[in-house]
Amino acid sequence: MIELDYETVQKIRRETRRLIDRKKEHLVYSVDSIEKLQYTRGEISSLEELLQVIKDLLKNEDKDDNDPGEAGRL
Repeated sequence: MIELDYETVQKIRRETRRLIDRKKEHLVYSVDSIEKLQYTRGEISSLEELLQVIKDLLKNEDKDDNDPGEAGRL
């Protein structure tokens, strides 16, 4: 597994949020067909899911760091 430092993770999160904002702006001002609408909505959904996965991984990492006896349990 690849370990990323805190600053790198924060940079990825910031850039992902910026990309979501740009996609939303594109959705509002530039989409002119149902196909483009659905495609852009899918892109936004995927990026939001990525942010959630990052958040969950960070939460699990913090939990593992705070309680080493619980590591590996589901």
